[in-house]
Amino acid sequence: MSMREFAGVLWDLDGVLIDSSRAVVGLWRRIAAGYGRWPDPAAIRRDVLGCAPEHTVATLFGDLPEADRQDVLRQVREAEPALDFVAVPGAVALVGALRDAGLPMALVTGASDRRARRVVRELGLAGAFTATVTWGETPRGKPAPDCYRLGAERLGLDPADCLVVEDSSGGVRAATAAGAASVAVGAEEGLTAAGATWTAPAVAALRVAPVPGGVRLDVAGTAAVLLRAAPPAPAGPPGSAPGRGLHPASTLPGVRR
Repeated sequence: MSMREFAGVLWDLDGVLIDSSRAVVGLWRRIAAGYGRWPDPAAIRRDVLGCAPEHTVATLFGDLPEADRQDVLRQVREAEPALDFVAVPGAVALVGALRDAGLPMALVTGASDRRARRVVRELGLAGAFTATVTWGETPRGKPAPDCYRLGAERLGLDPADCLVVEDSSGGVRAATAAGAASVAVGAEEGLTAAGATWTAPAVAALRVAPVPGGVRLDVAGTAAVLLRAAPPAPAGPPGSAPGRGLHPASTLPGVRR
């Protein structure tokens, strides 16, 4: 098996930790129908799933007047935080195992901060993520690389030292353009073509085992990587608060500062 080392993990949300694809697609189809358009499955895969809302508006509604495009975004902002979801099998246990091993991790998502807060709370992933990047924090969302670059920065790492876990071709393209390696989970076509370093049929196919200095992550029996645990933060002067020297993260419940 090949073995590469990484110092941090950057997690996508929708499709990796939770499954809300039916609700997300339903929302965009309802909005599109209001403008007399019906995106086909290829357009949904390419320009909706795993992509920032601004990208979806630019590609599927780009011919509309600016006022209408802004109205589409308004409808998404209002409905998105309350969209239904279920946990992806194996995801909570995997994140929890890496959290317990001391792996620096960031949640990097096109979801709103409100939605990310809700998901982390309801999944019981308190303390799992050192930092977060959510909708609107970068000039461009996925498939642009900005969000993954910012996620790595907030961990104090170079993107090349991070492993991204994704499920969509748009998200994989973002990770690849950022210079990060990626594990793409799921059955979407085009993940390898988008630049995925490894693929697995599901999150449940990713297995972890403790090793000296970190955790070994086996990818569907075809590859293995070493995830290095963060060293303990150095003690500060007497009376000072411990810190990790990170970019200020969001106030998402469960974010370690």
